[in-house]
Amino acid sequence: MKPVLLILSLSIFFYACGPQSGQNDNKVETVKPKGQIQNVSSAKFYELIQSDNGIVLDVRTLGEFQQGHLPNALVIDIYQRDFEEKIKSLPKDKEIYVYCTVGARSRQAAGILQKNGFEKVYNLEGGIMDWARNRYPITQK
Repeated sequence: MKPVLLILSLSIFFYACGPQSGQNDNKVETVKPKGQIQNVSSAKFYELIQSDNGIVLDVRTLGEFQQGHLPNALVIDIYQRDFEEKIKSLPKDKEIYVYCTVGARSRQAAGILQKNGFEKVYNLEGGIMDWARNRYPITQK
């Protein structure tokens, strides 16, 4: 009889101590940012910016920008402390076409843009170096 009582007591104990329905399991829920970042080739990037549906964003330094940039580009240096504040002033309903020298900074900037609610972000793979190699226009104006 004692083994039966022991098993019954343990069963009741484990049932009572187990997870309760509707109880918070302390799970951390990850919230994914809306939208997506698309890494695109120079040819696709050129095609996209021709549509005039967005903003061409150069995230290099001002010195790099002045040496040559894509036509109609806006420069917001990712290294500047107020980078995130400055991008918040951009319209979120526009597509953002972001680039840098080789693609690393623009990939980082694309993530920051996405985190700040921009849903249509296109990153130029290979940056302005690939752009120039494929003979797309660069200006110093």
